Amino acid sequence: MESSPTQISLQLARIRIDRETGAVTQADATFEAWVGAGTGTHVDEYFQLEDGGSLFAAVQERLGDHPLHSFAAAPKFALGTARRVVCVLDARNLGPQAAWPVSIVPVADRRPAGELAHPPAQLFDAITDFLVVCDPTYTIRRANRAAQAVYGGLGALEGQKCYRALRGNPYPCTDCPLPQTLETGKVVPYEYYDDQLREFLEMRTYPHLGAGGTLADFTILTRVVSERRRQEGESAQQKKLVALGQMASGLAHDFNNMLTIILGRVQLLKSRTTDPGLVSSLKTIEKAAFDSTDIIQRLQDFTRQREEGSEQSFAPLEVNALVEDVVQYVQTRTDRLRKQEGIRIEVEQQWREVARIEGHSARLRSALLNVAFNAIDAMPIGGVLRLWTQQLGTQVEIGVADTGIGMNKEVREKMFDPFFTTKGERGNGLGLSEVYGIVNQHNGTIRVESTPGEGTTITLYFPVIIPGIPPIREQE
Repeated sequence: MESSPTQISLQLARIRIDRETGAVTQADATFEAWVGAGTGTHVDEYFQLEDGGSLFAAVQERLGDHPLHSFAAAPKFALGTARRVVCVLDARNLGPQAAWPVSIVPVADRRPAGELAHPPAQLFDAITDFLVVCDPTYTIRRANRAAQAVYGGLGALEGQKCYRALRGNPYPCTDCPLPQTLETGKVVPYEYYDDQLREFLEMRTYPHLGAGGTLADFTILTRVVSERRRQEGESAQQKKLVALGQMASGLAHDFNNMLTIILGRVQLLKSRTTDPGLVSSLKTIEKAAFDSTDIIQRLQDFTRQREEGSEQSFAPLEVNALVEDVVQYVQTRTDRLRKQEGIRIEVEQQWREVARIEGHSARLRSALLNVAFNAIDAMPIGGVLRLWTQQLGTQVEIGVADTGIGMNKEVREKMFDPFFTTKGERGNGLGLSEVYGIVNQHNGTIRVESTPGEGTTITLYFPVIIPGIPPIREQE
């Protein structure tokens, strides 16, 4: 079990320096106790760089390159046993204020006699996490074998700046947990992805205090947490599935009641009209409602609420008739986009004579609709949606192509994963994973071709019915 954050007792002061004049405009009680005064005095009257230079000039010169800097300085006043300080200037998220915030960290010249500074070398090198010990100026003074092996070879780390050796940064890392650890008095973990190692890492900093609570040096502990993150992700997904099952249980019942009303009214209207156009539209609504009952059946399958014997069997299907049904649904959506949002999507279709396949009509329509609707969503400013069928030997090809935004390699590799979506809050990441399952259930295959900025083509292949040879498909 993770222990509670380590409390650090450190004598730390804070001031603010006027950007234009260099005067201390604000000081806390610790700083005022050190110097006997506080504001109104130029910061160089209190500190100078270790080489005797102006602290304020160094700040002005370096701040433009990076928002986080540390300066090794010597105080011009008595500060107990400390003869040096580190001034940490953090200008991240500073806003329009006219003064820079600076934390003053006293540095111990030496540790008290008899104090154990660090673990013995044998124990230090036996630790498999990456350990480096740095002085207050971020210079690495010691590294264990794990860190040396990963970050630069034996003996190659000592004397380098930790931010350069470990992260490849020319300046102190803006996400370094040390300033927050010093400020809060707690060990603050920070996770990041290392492009070179291709792993997620967790970094913690542990300050070592000398006499009077001054900072002597600090240890950086880094460990690989990729496997932990993967397990946490799997656990979160399992929780999502449990929640989805609970939600599906209630939805299936309520949705079924609504469909009963819709089907009843549609059948009543069909009996009262002879208008061919209206009858055709009512048949489309009726077919969509019956297809929706299959969605309920799948929800009940998911929650194990189906009754035995309620499963509909596969049957021979006319592929072109199936895809023409999908086109009617698609054109309803494209018409609505044109009228409500001014988005024009042209639907092109090409049907060739193909053999029948065996399958479940409602599920295949659902899969094709998911593919087609995703293609429409990929054309936010309009374009061309093309659907076609053709027979290639013993397989029927059903194609859906768009002229939309396309996908890069990373998205293509994850597009069929459950809960993966590029639509933000508009998507749940279940549509294409369902497509993948339905195609597998029909012993079919999927091919995806996509280029960013040029569009996407998704092609489904299903085996035709061969007389005398029973079809092979996934176990239901």
